[in-house]
Amino acid sequence: MSDEERGPGGECAREALAERLRGLREGSGRTYASLARRIGVSASTLHRYCTGQTVPAEFAPVERLARLCGRTPEERESLLRLWLRADAERVERIEAGAGAGVGAGPGAQASPVAGLAPGTGASADGGPVTGAGAVTVARAGAGPVTIAGAGPVTGAGAVTGPGAGAVTGAGAPRSARRWGRALSVCGAVALLALAPTGSLPERSEGRAAVSAPPALPFTWTSDDHVWKYGCGHSYLVARPPAAVPPPPAEADAEGWASALGAVHAGETGVRITLQGRDERAVVLEALRIRVVGRRAPADGRVHRMSSGCGGALTPRTFDVDLDRERPVARSVPGNDTGEPIPAVSFPYRVSSSDPEVLLVTARAARCDCDWVAELRWSGGGRSGTVRIDDGGRPFRTSGAPGRPVHDYDHGAGRWVVGP
Repeated sequence: MSDEERGPGGECAREALAERLRGLREGSGRTYASLARRIGVSASTLHRYCTGQTVPAEFAPVERLARLCGRTPEERESLLRLWLRADAERVERIEAGAGAGVGAGPGAQASPVAGLAPGTGASADGGPVTGAGAVTVARAGAGPVTIAGAGPVTGAGAVTGPGAGAVTGAGAPRSARRWGRALSVCGAVALLALAPTGSLPERSEGRAAVSAPPALPFTWTSDDHVWKYGCGHSYLVARPPAAVPPPPAEADAEGWASALGAVHAGETGVRITLQGRDERAVVLEALRIRVVGRRAPADGRVHRMSSGCGGALTPRTFDVDLDRERPVARSVPGNDTGEPIPAVSFPYRVSSSDPEVLLVTARAARCDCDWVAELRWSGGGRSGTVRIDDGGRPFRTSGAPGRPVHDYDHGAGRWVVGP
C-alpha cells in the first residue's frame, strides 16, 4: 500500500480519503455547490465528504469528481482502493453502532443491518455470479480503470462475471454495494478474483434453447435514500424511541433504515443514474410513475434526521404527488447559491461518456404507497420501457398524518418529542 493511499501520518482511511477529496476540490478552483451539481450530490453532502464527516456509500460520486478534476486512470485507481478501505471502516462502525443502539430499549432486540453482510453478486438474469474470472464493478461516468487482480472497472452500479451482462434490472443497486462492502481490508486492499467453480450446467437434451433478450443499451442504478440538502429527511419507525439508535449520516441511511424496518415519511428522494454502454446516444423519452400498491398510512413515530438544515444548492428534480389517482412526474427548477437552475424536461440523451442523473421526489400524505418509475427509451433502432425500482422491490413512501414527531437530542443522547 502506498503512503498516498494510507494518508500522511497513517491516519484512518476516512481521513485520508477526505484529504484527497479536499485536494481535488481546492485544485479545481470551483465551489462546493458547482462541483456537487456536476456529480449528482448536494453541496452539504460534498462538504461532509471533504471534511471526513461521512464516507460516500458508493464510489460513483468520488469517481465522477476525480474525472471532473482531470485525474488520470492511475489516480482514480488509487482513489478506489482508498475508498474501499474507508467504506469497510464505515460498515464496521454501522454494524457496531446499530447493534448497540437497537438493544438499548427495554425488550428491544438487536437486528442485523440488512444489506451490509457480504452478499452474492447477481447476474443479469438474477442468478449468482459464480464463473471463473475477475470482478467487474460498473460505476456512473467512469472510463475503464484496470486494477491489479481485477477486471476493468467501468459503468454504473453493476457487478458482472463471465457470460453475464451488467446488472441493470432487479437487484442491481444493492448487489453492487454488497460487493464493495464484502471486501475485507487487513493492511492492504485486495480486489478478489472469483475462484473457478467448474463449467456452467448443460441444458437438458430435448429442451429447446431460449435466446436471451438483448441487453439494454444503457445501465442504471437507483438510490432511494437521498435527503433534502443532504440532511433533511424523516422516517416512520414502529419502535419505542429508546430502541431507536441515533440518526445516521445520509450515506449510512440505507443500513439504518433496513435494520429498523423504517419507512420514508411523507417524502422519498430517489436518485437515478444512467449511462450508455458505448458512445452511441440513447434517447430517454419519458419518465412515468406507476403506483402498484395503496394502503392506509403506516403506523409508527416520525423520526426526523435533523432538527433543521438548509443548503445553497437545490437541485432540479421531478416532483411526484403519489396521492393523485394517476401521479405524473413534473419537472421543477432548482437553485444554486441564488442563481436559478431552469427546469429541464424530457427528452435526455446518455452515452458512455455522457451519463445523466435524475432526481425524483415522491410525496404522500394520505396513503402508504408502493411505486415504481418506468423510463421509456429509444436508440440504435430499438426502443422499450425499463422499470426503475429498489433492487426488484417497489419504492415505498407513506404519509404520516397525526403521527408523533421526534428529534434527536445529541446532548442528552436520546430522541425527544419535537415541536
